[in-house]
Amino acid sequence: GAHLRAGLERELAGVKGVVEYRGQGLMIGIELDRPCGELLKQACEAGLLISVTADKVIRLVPPLILSTAEADEIVRILVPLVKAFLKS
Repeated sequence: GAHLRAGLERELAGVKGVVEYRGQGLMIGIELDRPCGELLKQACEAGLLISVTADKVIRLVPPLILSTAEADEIVRILVPLVKAFLKS
């Protein structure tokens, strides 16, 4: 969980529109400054299942047996989607 969260925080540092990171262990929330429901379909098409709560929070709840390589893959897939979404 710490590795995944650190990767997300590192790659999204300074990105305008990212409000807060929160969670515990492998349950991670990334709050954005706008509704982000459309990211569900984009992430799914990229092979990543996410959920959105409170209209503005990307929720990640990966399996508890997540490897470091799989955490890196989540970051690799999700970060470009979030950046593109926030630029639009």
